[in-house]
Amino acid sequence: MELKVWVEGVVRVVCGLSLETSCQDVVISLAQAIGQTGRYVLIKKLRGTEMQLVADDCPLESLSYLGQLANEVQFILRRTGPSSTDGPNRPTLDRVHPLPRHPTPVPHRCREPKKALTFNLGPSTIPRRTKANKAWSPSPRASPEPRASPVPSLVTPSPTPTAPPRPLSQSDPSKEEVFRQVLQQQEMLQDLEAQLVALERDAEVWELGRPVTPVPGLTPGLVEELDVLETRLRQNEAELMHGEYWEEQMQQEKDKEQDMHGRLRQLYASMDEYSFRLKDLQTHSSRMGQDFRVESHRRNSRPGTPQQEEALGPLREELHNRLQQGVELDMSLTETEKALQTAELQLQRWKLAFGFLWRVEQGAEAV
Repeated sequence: MELKVWVEGVVRVVCGLSLETSCQDVVISLAQAIGQTGRYVLIKKLRGTEMQLVADDCPLESLSYLGQLANEVQFILRRTGPSSTDGPNRPTLDRVHPLPRHPTPVPHRCREPKKALTFNLGPSTIPRRTKANKAWSPSPRASPEPRASPVPSLVTPSPTPTAPPRPLSQSDPSKEEVFRQVLQQQEMLQDLEAQLVALERDAEVWELGRPVTPVPGLTPGLVEELDVLETRLRQNEAELMHGEYWEEQMQQEKDKEQDMHGRLRQLYASMDEYSFRLKDLQTHSSRMGQDFRVESHRRNSRPGTPQQEEALGPLREELHNRLQQGVELDMSLTETEKALQTAELQLQRWKLAFGFLWRVEQGAEAV
């Protein structure tokens, strides 16, 4: 496999790498290729954040954990100072210039690189570490000792003399403060990378709906807890949809109940009107009956004349019509009372159904 590294604005490709190739081997290969000794650090840049790799880190292994984000990662080789074998006038470790606070700008990705070189990484003179050594050896990140570079000085002599570094002024921060800040920034970057990987995994789970590769550092307990939370979330969504359905049903039942109340009020009004008309007809019929009896008594007491008989004919007919209307009103009143009883029974049924829906809604809210 190969790895692209930016060296002073130029893209260089290191070939012959594996997942176990350390950062130190990559730095030594690049330093030998450019023919310049000194202290170097390998920077991993992702979306504007930079993280300094230590000697035991494996660049390709770290890329395999990032998944699709590996295409956005840039590796930058940065020279931090001269080598310890540059001559008798070399500065001591205490007088080495502190690490730069601001990273050098990286060329735009769309810009064509000036030159691309390919180097085959041959057998390294440094013994290759094994997985067992990696397991028990302490990580340089956790070491509190100050250091200027994760890579020791190279043994390759420099063909060109280098200028001595400038002395530290009183305004420059001390070496301990610089390295303390560097360690704090590295811890912050590690936390941010872990959060970024977790967020990317969640995004893949929710958007694509397919299983993803396990995130390093995510314990089985956290995975199980995440599955439980997802199951509970789906249950809550189903209950919410069920509750919305019952709310719609309850609203429809309320509307039907209002319609039934309106019809019931209309039936009560019709019944009152029929009762009033029936009473009026009964009063009028009683009066006409009384008049008829008086007229009959008068006719029986004395012989009637043909004119009186003709006058009583319309009265009898009107009385008959009034009596027939009274019978019809009685029948209509009876039918109205039956419809009213039916409406009251249906209203009671709707009230029972509404009470059941209200209890179901209360139970859903309690859950």
